[in-house]
Amino acid sequence: MQIIICLKEVIDTALSLDSGLTNRVVFNEGLPRRLNPPDMAALNLALSLKSTGVEITVVSIGEERVESYLRDALAIGPDKAVRIWEEDFTDLSPAQKALLLSGLAASTGADLVITGVRSLDTGSGQVGLMMAARLGWACVSDVTGVELAPEQNNLILTKDIGKGEREKVKCPLPAVITVKGDGQLPFAALDNLIERKAAAIPVLKAADLGVTAGLLKSFSYSARLVFPRPPLTKAPPLDSTLPAFERILQLLQGGITGRKGRRLEGNTAQVAEQLYRILVEEGVLKTLSSSPFKKGRE
Repeated sequence: MQIIICLKEVIDTALSLDSGLTNRVVFNEGLPRRLNPPDMAALNLALSLKSTGVEITVVSIGEERVESYLRDALAIGPDKAVRIWEEDFTDLSPAQKALLLSGLAASTGADLVITGVRSLDTGSGQVGLMMAARLGWACVSDVTGVELAPEQNNLILTKDIGKGEREKVKCPLPAVITVKGDGQLPFAALDNLIERKAAAIPVLKAADLGVTAGLLKSFSYSARLVFPRPPLTKAPPLDSTLPAFERILQLLQGGITGRKGRRLEGNTAQVAEQLYRILVEEGVLKTLSSSPFKKGRE
């Protein structure tokens, strides 16, 4: 069985902005980067199947610096590594990445593609799903465990369905699964690290994956994701001649209908009686046969 693991370099969100403000070297040399944690979990999940005789290929879309992640991955078990890149591959949309990666899966005859559920920087969570749609394969997201079914043409997946609950899913091959978790890669043997540092990593272009420049451009960003925001309502100008309590009421109301305030006056028993009547009118308390607050009681 052929497995492809998709790895992505992301900006390290653990950067301390306080140290960055006092140390300008951080900004001169660029933001620190790391391998996407869910992608590390995906790699660990694939390595758990290594004993069944599968062939694992790690792939990343990026500049030459991402080869360091690919070499580190090769040192702990995968068989091959591939980098996809062209000079104009900056700011690729999720659809463009899915197009390139699905082209790799189709051209190599892969049976299973594993990605992280979402990236640490953009967090769109779309690439794996779009790959499955383009390839016409089954897709399962939020996977935390995987094993081969006895018939060897299906996977038994453990899926996180939220609130601490898990679900067992039987998924036919070929398939795309997205893995949930913050994995840590195991330590590699020193001889493996030395060997993989000299390994040649092929660089594929869009044409090598059967993707034309026109097709790739058609999948560029057509719109940005913008969350709706409620329109702002200006508060009416305050009347400075009113007492402080009335001005506070105006601020609280601020154009919102139905909001009102009441000022209760009197001694303790009278204020308690008024408050009780208000709670009854609003339906907070049920009506009693007579008020529990008798005149003159404190």
